[in-house]
Amino acid sequence: MHQNRLFNRTRIQLTGFYAIAIGLITLISGCAIHLVMIRAFERTVNRELDTLAGTVHDTLEAVLQQPGIVDPVAIKLLPGLCQSGSECLPIKSNAKIAELTQKQGYCLRLLNLNGREIAILGTKKHEFVDRNSPLHWETTTDKHGERYHIHTLKLKTINNRDWGYLQVAQSFHQLDEYMNSLHLILIFGIPLIMLLIGGTSWWLSGLAMQPIYQSYQQIQQFTADAAHELRTPLAVTRLAVESALDAEIIAPETRSNLEIAQRQVHHLSSLAEDLLWLSRLEAKQIPLNLSSCCLNDLVSDLEEELAPLAIASLIDLRLEIVTNQPIYIAGDSNRLYRSIANLIHNAIQYTPTGGVVTIRLESSERNAKIAITDNGIGISPEDLPHIFDRFYRVQGDRSRHTGGTGLGLAIVQAIVQAHHGNIQVDSQIDLGSAFVVNLPNIQYQSLHLL
Repeated sequence: MHQNRLFNRTRIQLTGFYAIAIGLITLISGCAIHLVMIRAFERTVNRELDTLAGTVHDTLEAVLQQPGIVDPVAIKLLPGLCQSGSECLPIKSNAKIAELTQKQGYCLRLLNLNGREIAILGTKKHEFVDRNSPLHWETTTDKHGERYHIHTLKLKTINNRDWGYLQVAQSFHQLDEYMNSLHLILIFGIPLIMLLIGGTSWWLSGLAMQPIYQSYQQIQQFTADAAHELRTPLAVTRLAVESALDAEIIAPETRSNLEIAQRQVHHLSSLAEDLLWLSRLEAKQIPLNLSSCCLNDLVSDLEEELAPLAIASLIDLRLEIVTNQPIYIAGDSNRLYRSIANLIHNAIQYTPTGGVVTIRLESSERNAKIAITDNGIGISPEDLPHIFDRFYRVQGDRSRHTGGTGLGLAIVQAIVQAHHGNIQVDSQIDLGSAFVVNLPNIQYQSLHLL
């Protein structure tokens, strides 16, 4: 009921917190691993580029003679080197450098001192934008949209004159393929991961809530047992006080004390009965005696029974039945009678002299609605969310002033929810309150209760 819904709501909130926490940890860990892998790939590329560029650089500087001119010896050392403006022949050599350019995505370029391309070793499709001032390290994109990491070294001739530049580039094609695969995994894997995280979070929240739920059940059982055990001594005390009050000779002061004791014993007895009844109802130890219940007769009997109380309080009690047809529900008439009577009694109690309390019964296709409205003192917005809590007292100690136990509305809500209905309240200070009980009609309710 109310407590079960509270536990479920708390468990859902805990599940959300756990899911967010686990999701964030997983996301941060995944991003960190992803960045580490990218960094490792980049370091590997840099190391390989540096090694290859250094080898080619030292080899060329030992044979280059004229600045900006590729000597035949250099072409022989780099089989497949294609000079700009000439036809490039297929690479037939099994040389290591040629193999790297073909299979591992490397590209070697020779640039003059102005940064213009002189020759290239590698697939011809790699068309880079020439720069006037080549950088030592850079990442760029060729004209076909493929990304490359480029290492640039300055070349000198054998007589130590500036010859031009050597560029060694490696494609990020492997990294991009890895990224695309990762993105596909994320697109299809994230929903599954979220389901797993949600399931794990729900399980963890259940484990976290289990001790609290068990403690609450123990408190419920203790409350029921204590209320049950108090009934006998309270009944004996009440009889003893009443017997003492019936004595013919009794001092006025003693009679006054006994009357105070009688009122307090009566209050304690009512509290014990309400606690026992509410605990048993919430534990479903009180079965509902379901039958076809006519709400027209129920509200008419209530209006007739409580009319004397309204008259004594100078309250105008009105009954409005907005239908000529009888309204039936499948319910326990005694329990419903008590819950609606409690609402009407409260409305009369907290409506000032000359006020109006209205009982209105109407029906829709699915629900029967009983509305209890008044123009009394009303309830503040701060109190509205708590009025169905046990022992919650609106406006200080007004329940104590009127002799209430603070359990009346909790009992009303428990009865209504046991009938698969709901109760709503709308109230404004000094303007009055409206309590609306919605109950499934007999066709819909029978699907759940009968």
